[in-house]
Amino acid sequence: MKLFIDTCNWKLILILKDQEKVIDSLIMHDTKKVSDIALSTITMLLSKNNLKIKDIKEFYLTNGPGSYTGVRVGLTIVKTLKTLNNQIKVYLINSLAFQASNDKAISILDARGNKYYIGVYEKQNALIKETVVNLEELEEIKNTYKSFIIKQDNESLDYIETFNLLENKFTLVNEIEKILPLYIKNFI
Repeated sequence: MKLFIDTCNWKLILILKDQEKVIDSLIMHDTKKVSDIALSTITMLLSKNNLKIKDIKEFYLTNGPGSYTGVRVGLTIVKTLKTLNNQIKVYLINSLAFQASNDKAISILDARGNKYYIGVYEKQNALIKETVVNLEELEEIKNTYKSFIIKQDNESLDYIETFNLLENKFTLVNEIEKILPLYIKNFI
């Protein structure tokens, strides 16, 4: 059994999958208190499907960038579970790459304060590594990559379709110490 968790960007997204079939999913918007509800919501989703946390053998997570607390929530839950059972598998992908999907895309997430997390991808290959830019720099990037789709703040993102498409693009992380958040710091 597999569980996808995204807590990075003011949403709680859970996708439960058995082999190649999505069993259930849950998308909660505007979860500024994701740390208060994530574990109980995961438990509820599993219980609804007659499962326990021990039935999940593979965890797929976004590891940021995003809200500082949100990025840590999903990672902390899974890191704790891996500490208790080192046999579980943990796979990571960054939020910008996930949003870009397999498209030729400029992936943008609001970093607050008139700053933006961005990555430019072509079929999951990063042409511009994930960074933080101001509005002027963002416009320059858009002008440079005019033929690319703009994907911003997960608007219209079909999480299930994207997870199914990118599942094999997540990176397996075997060591607990390497289950790390992607924090992008830039002093602009």
